[in-house]
Amino acid sequence: MLSLWSFPVAICAYHDRVPGRRAAAVAALAIAIGVTIGVVAANLGGSSGGRRHPHGAAAPADAAAAEVRNATPQPDWRPYTGPVPILEYHVLGPAPEDAPYPELYVTRPDFHQQMNWLDDHGYEAVTLETVEQAWYHGGTLPAKPVVISFDDGYRPQFTYALPELRTHGWPGVLNLKAEGSDLYTSNVEAMIDAGWELASHTINHSDLTTLEPEQLSEEVTGSREMLRREYHVPVANFCYPAGQFDPTVIAAVEAAGYIGATTEIPGAAERDAPYELARFEILGSSGVTGLAEDLEGE
Repeated sequence: MLSLWSFPVAICAYHDRVPGRRAAAVAALAIAIGVTIGVVAANLGGSSGGRRHPHGAAAPADAAAAEVRNATPQPDWRPYTGPVPILEYHVLGPAPEDAPYPELYVTRPDFHQQMNWLDDHGYEAVTLETVEQAWYHGGTLPAKPVVISFDDGYRPQFTYALPELRTHGWPGVLNLKAEGSDLYTSNVEAMIDAGWELASHTINHSDLTTLEPEQLSEEVTGSREMLRREYHVPVANFCYPAGQFDPTVIAAVEAAGYIGATTEIPGAAERDAPYELARFEILGSSGVTGLAEDLEGE
């Protein structure tokens, strides 16, 4: 199958075999299609050949954020300082046969059903920053708050999770590697415009407990600086790669100015442990039943 970029080339090759006015017409058609495809590709937010995309191609911050009801506190929310469940997702889609960690893949039908279950049972997703505002600064939360977080920066988090959460009026939390994710800059910008929170997940997804002090500072402080410079948002929270941390890592995270940090300790997050926030990891085997068991057990 021809790609967007190979299609004009193929037409030009055909033009080489067509004489006279037919050749000129085909050449004009190739130019027109090339221009059209260039415009369409720019509006789509990038090509599959790279990980970055110019800011100019990002969707404008228009009605997207307004559509996400829970991007801002609502009139019926109330003060709350109790535990809040945080869900942890990775890849949305079927696991390839050679996937090293197939359990980290949650199918899209399962994700859709899990979000519907949350909605049907009165849960409302908010950002972690919103939770922290309620915990520490007198802010408000819905009656049954939940944080839905996505690690690393996989493409389906933009193509599937973003529109799925928007249908419920919910934002998510993107724990993004500062380098090497599958998301284009314009994708991340669109998620932020839709009310999502951007959190740091280091630069290279390193095991922080194995690093020398200078490397640790680069991964923790450096990643925050990179994301703040790129996206112009606070980046208030951190996510430990693979849930690996120790007192030295916690000290580095706190010194870097983060408000909190999420782990892979199972359970609901508590305000008294801001740098050891528990999460429920949602796996391919979880389904709706596993999600319900996690939340109803709290």
